[in-house]
Amino acid sequence: MRDQRIAPRDPIPQREALYILVDKPVGGGGSDAEANRFPVFLNDERLVTFAKIVGGVQDENILQMLQTAKGFRRLVHSIGVSVVSDAPDKAAVFSMYFSGEHGTEGGSGKISLCTNGVETILEMACVEEQDTDAVPGKFLIELPCEEDTALVTVKFYLHDGYHAPRFDPDPPVEFDTPQYNAMIARSCLSTGNNARIKRVLGDLRAGKPVTLAFLGGSITQGAGAVPEQEKCYARLTFEAIRDKYSSAPDQVNYIKAGVGGTPSQLALNRYDRDVTRNGTVSPDLVVVEFAVNDLGDETNGCCYESLVHRIWNDPGEPAVILLFSVFANDWNLKERLAPVGWRHELPMVDVLEAVSPQFGATTAQRSVITKRQYFYDTYHPSNAGHRIMKDCLMYLLQRLDAQQSMAPAKEAPPYYSFYFSAMQAYDRGNLPFDISVDPGSFTGTDEDLQMVALDNDTYNTAQFPFNWKKTSGKKPFQMELVCKSLQMVFKDSASLDFGRIRVTVDGQTVAYYDPREVGWTHCHATILFAEETAGKHHIEICMAPEDEGKTFTILGFGVVR
Repeated sequence: MRDQRIAPRDPIPQREALYILVDKPVGGGGSDAEANRFPVFLNDERLVTFAKIVGGVQDENILQMLQTAKGFRRLVHSIGVSVVSDAPDKAAVFSMYFSGEHGTEGGSGKISLCTNGVETILEMACVEEQDTDAVPGKFLIELPCEEDTALVTVKFYLHDGYHAPRFDPDPPVEFDTPQYNAMIARSCLSTGNNARIKRVLGDLRAGKPVTLAFLGGSITQGAGAVPEQEKCYARLTFEAIRDKYSSAPDQVNYIKAGVGGTPSQLALNRYDRDVTRNGTVSPDLVVVEFAVNDLGDETNGCCYESLVHRIWNDPGEPAVILLFSVFANDWNLKERLAPVGWRHELPMVDVLEAVSPQFGATTAQRSVITKRQYFYDTYHPSNAGHRIMKDCLMYLLQRLDAQQSMAPAKEAPPYYSFYFSAMQAYDRGNLPFDISVDPGSFTGTDEDLQMVALDNDTYNTAQFPFNWKKTSGKKPFQMELVCKSLQMVFKDSASLDFGRIRVTVDGQTVAYYDPREVGWTHCHATILFAEETAGKHHIEICMAPEDEGKTFTILGFGVVR
């Protein structure tokens, strides 16, 4: 790959230009890839974030224009794209897509170019326009092979009358310097009780079998890392722990259970499947990463603490580390989630505290790493960001390793609640005899599911493959069971074939759910009810009257007895 300090090979611009991506790594496979097609999403203010962080834009008028399809076309005359790979004579394709209000693809345009760094221009006049276009949707980079990687630079040439900031390339990140190490040290929010970590480190040094697990959302899945499976923080941390502490590296096992867009609320449902593998695996250390996924948690921390309690009380008594990642707006849920760690004396790492204070450093002070270097997009770290997350975790372990051993922590009362700790996950493939289901018209099986590469897998695994998909007819899905609480997991989709459902519990309508609201194929967990005592309940799920001819997929349930 080309040295990051060397500017892209661009012609002398005839218009003012706004940089959106600079040497952005793409490729190497991963769960967001369809064969050799690698998207860079622009919705949900991602494009605005690129313009701010990469382009240095502060003009609110320009930022507003980038948020709509019409504004984008008024602002952008053409798009300059350059791609660099190890083999400069390869062919690549760049496409620009607009999206409709519900995430449906709209107008688009594409260009072919060589991977030699020479800029190719896509004029907006050649990008088709549709009446339904609402927002800029995504860039799509197509490389010759799925395993190929490349660096992509994208700049917007502006119409006359608009002005862009002068581009100033960032200096390379200097890892392992005193300034870098001081930044990493700030991430240690708490070392907590070290008894279980000390045991794990001792087992590693003794050459015993040890399983390291990572449970979280898209960052744990590896989003932003290129290649995703090799450069994600989970893999980097696993390898660093194995290489530093184990006397028998082949006895150290790796579990990566990150699923994009999912909170701890859903992790309660999938912990046994994705981490313990239905009781066949007993992890020794579990890193829990949901500090940027849990904003929509219906229980405001109860599910998170229940998940932590569930893991802590696993028969194998694993050590637990709470990892708080960060978004590009210098935000995470530390204020909500850290009290759980304090209450239960758990080691905690806060990446926000490490990187965010230095993002605003002056030129004289110089940042260790800039935002456009740390972030792949608004939500996910780049390769450098994933490395920093690994270094933060390793610094915590170094601190714990140097401490005197403590007595094991005692069971503490909940900060929020342990209510959901005993949740059991059920789907079409493992219903117990005491849960009665009449699928009605929900007799199909949906195979177009959220796909995730687990562990070191080179293939994707479908999430919740044993599901109930509504086919033809109007008969409701019916279920009877005795429980205190019931969670439903359903599939979000951008497809116009999907419609809203109505859920009734014991004859009373509790909610309507719209699978198209999120706008992408995704697992969505929601709590239908939560009561103090268990009782017998009858649940019916049917299409909303206006959507009777459409479909809906029930992925599974989480039951608290």
